[in-house]
Amino acid sequence: MSSPFPRITPFAMPAAASPGARAAVAALRFAIVVVALHAPSWITAWVFQAPRAEERPLVNLDLLLAAAIACVSTVAGGVTLVLAWAADFIRAAAKNYHFMSAMDFVDAARFVDMVNVRSFLSVSVLGLVLGFLACLWLALWATRRRRRMAWPLLGLAALAVCGDMANGSFHVFGLDKDSRMVTMNFAGSPMWNVWRSERQSLMTAGPPRPMSDPATFRALSAWQEANPGRSSMLVLVESMGLPRDAALRAWLRQRLVTARVMSRWDVTMTDEAFIGTTTSGELRTLCGLQGHYSRLDAKTAEGCLPRRLASQGLTAIGIHGFGLRMFDRAEWWPRIGLAPWLWPAGGSPRMNCNQAFPGVCDDAVLAQAVKEAQRPGRFVYALTLDTHLPLDSREAAPLPAALRSACAASATPEPACRLVGRLGDLLAQLEGTLAASEATPFLVVVGDHMPPFGEAINREAFDALRVPMFVMTPR
Repeated sequence: MSSPFPRITPFAMPAAASPGARAAVAALRFAIVVVALHAPSWITAWVFQAPRAEERPLVNLDLLLAAAIACVSTVAGGVTLVLAWAADFIRAAAKNYHFMSAMDFVDAARFVDMVNVRSFLSVSVLGLVLGFLACLWLALWATRRRRRMAWPLLGLAALAVCGDMANGSFHVFGLDKDSRMVTMNFAGSPMWNVWRSERQSLMTAGPPRPMSDPATFRALSAWQEANPGRSSMLVLVESMGLPRDAALRAWLRQRLVTARVMSRWDVTMTDEAFIGTTTSGELRTLCGLQGHYSRLDAKTAEGCLPRRLASQGLTAIGIHGFGLRMFDRAEWWPRIGLAPWLWPAGGSPRMNCNQAFPGVCDDAVLAQAVKEAQRPGRFVYALTLDTHLPLDSREAAPLPAALRSACAASATPEPACRLVGRLGDLLAQLEGTLAASEATPFLVVVGDHMPPFGEAINREAFDALRVPMFVMTPR
């Protein structure tokens, strides 16, 4: 039995509709497609001020091409749209987390079973996923069986390319002029950028190369050469970025540099250039190298400090609170001369102080590192964990009054301020452990990279190129 009501199809035009009305409906459909394709990047760049928003193109060429394909085949277009959005996400996420290339970020997915993925999920992440699905549905609905729409979509892509070329910001095929009339990117292809970055990564896939100024590595090497047989320590602190505000830097310094520490060590607070992820920070500080740990061969590893010290009869120990399968540390740490510290199976160190990366808490790691450094002839490397983002703020203690005041004066947002507070807690833990110890080893405490916040306002609270470095020389 047929329904007595007429079937209503959105944007369906009566057969006798005027050409002007049909053109208006076609233009509306076209606008819906363009907005649906770009809404995720426009909203994250302009509303949420996502990191590196200035690098996001106004017009995504991959998405326009995918939508043109969807005008001919909904299935092929849908697959291409998902791939294009995935390329954009992977490229942005890889840069946000300091990975050397997009494929390095993808490769890290093999360790996902070690991470508490639920800690990364939030209402905003769920909303983002639902938003993507809604945009995908809208784009496929508006292009379905609309073969003629493919031409204006391709025309818009060509127009955006022309605008980008005139601006000097079109980097495909080497057509950039290295100068721009405006800072905006009119057109861009994340797929091209992913391919180009991976191609460049493969072209430079040799062993890691020496850095121009590895300050931590040089400080440790120089002191050990001048003091053979004595013990030294390196503490690489997760996400310890260099606050831009002088008052916040001073507050951090006060957590470590106290009267009782100064009675035994001369402490200098400086900074060091960083590049890459935590493993890049490890190569920088332990070996003075820049590159990827997977490309570290035996010859290059000979210059790493732990291996050199081990050849001189010292014991080089690496301590971390997380599983050493993560980023293959169980394989390449011994290659550079580090003997991984294995936590006793029957021991009871404090656990799971970071909700995303469950492991031994940093206070136990630092206590064990200082304990190992009490003996002569030791090099002890400690890699911290608890300040890895995202931080769990559900049971966070109130911020100290001095820190809260400094953050307010510098307009530092609360998430960035809370991270500074956590970093201060870690430095205070180290100060207490050192003050209670008997031996006085040489010590360098340094950050691995700036904190990879997902919002520009939080990232801007930290220097984008340098991390803090404390050099503690025995008196």
